[in-house]
Amino acid sequence: MSEQSASASTSTSAVVDAVPGGEVIHGALYRYGLGVLFAANVFGAGSVYILADTGANFAYSLLWVLPLAFLVDIALHDMSARLAVADEPLADYIADALPIGGSTLLIGISLMSGLWAVSNYAVAGAALAWLIPGLDNVLVGIVLAAGIGIAIVQMKVYDRIEAAIAAMVFAVFSSYGLLLLGLDVPWQSVAAGLQPILQTEIGYLTAVIALLGTTVYWPNFFIQSSIQPTKEWTDIWEYRRDNAAGIATTLVIGSFVMIVSAVTLSGGEMSLTTPGKPLASILGEYALVVFILAAFLASISSATGTLFGAGFMVPQALGRDTVFGDSAFRRTVIALIVLSAVTALPMLIYTGFGPVEMAIIMPAVNGAIGLPVTVFALIGAVNRFHDVDWYENAAFIAAGLVLLVGSLLTVRSLYETILSIL
Repeated sequence: MSEQSASASTSTSAVVDAVPGGEVIHGALYRYGLGVLFAANVFGAGSVYILADTGANFAYSLLWVLPLAFLVDIALHDMSARLAVADEPLADYIADALPIGGSTLLIGISLMSGLWAVSNYAVAGAALAWLIPGLDNVLVGIVLAAGIGIAIVQMKVYDRIEAAIAAMVFAVFSSYGLLLLGLDVPWQSVAAGLQPILQTEIGYLTAVIALLGTTVYWPNFFIQSSIQPTKEWTDIWEYRRDNAAGIATTLVIGSFVMIVSAVTLSGGEMSLTTPGKPLASILGEYALVVFILAAFLASISSATGTLFGAGFMVPQALGRDTVFGDSAFRRTVIALIVLSAVTALPMLIYTGFGPVEMAIIMPAVNGAIGLPVTVFALIGAVNRFHDVDWYENAAFIAAGLVLLVGSLLTVRSLYETILSIL
């Protein structure tokens, strides 16, 4: 770990240990903090709106994507965990395996990951405009949200901030599970929705790749494969425990949101407040304020955490060793925060995209392009640095083919969806 990172980690650890029960909190963050970061990246505003939109428009018919995403995510995180144990970052492998064009590819997909931040800052700006009396300007809200993201990075305690935000976000969206207790849920239909079915309808295919793109979050694999100097874990089971907890948490909460939306919402265009209406109808209008606040925090957390992947990838593409939180890492993340906010402004002004449409489409774009590239790079890297058994390779390749075939099937659907919005 660099002296700078060690200093930040020591200071934040001391603060946590100074509060009542601090040692317990510190131990939990050490064991599950990386999973919390990954879960916070996954469960951003895009996930909330994609899950609610899927439930409202397709009822339970796409529930099968969530357990599929869990299995694929576990397989891919296992690969990136092996790279972490060996301290062999995925970006270094890509640059080495493709001596001509590898660095360009890494920078290109780093910029693609910024599309998540573009959509998240758009939602965060819209949420601020809704929450702050008299603001009523999404563009100003985006600038404020980007400023908050930069402040989080510069404070150098974002791992603790991510944990605090994730706790609040998960508490709010876990309440959808409590709503299920008071709803008349057709559990037989829910069970039927776990049976995989592919349809050729454009919207259905776009929803499939959007769900995979927002739950199998490829920047997390670049983060994990580069995290060994910070976490200093040498036992892969520490990563596996952390990964399983984070992935399972996000997908269980995601299933709550999708099922509640299927029961309570009707199909049609999704607005900023639509997913919060079930909460408001049962708990009162104040719950809508809490929902929008949670959506804002989820957007900030996911936008910033997603760019941590680029914080590793860009310096590594340029041949520089970097660790979590050093100057090259922070400069890259801050530059992409600014670029994301600057990109979001004209998109809202000059295209037909609104914040919610962006939150639904951008994960689908990343799922269709960035995810398959990352998966097959992971397979190549883990085979270079590990002796992989044939059955493990079979599982890894199967996961890669599922995502590749899904991407090929949905590219046209996604393209037509984007054209219809523009």
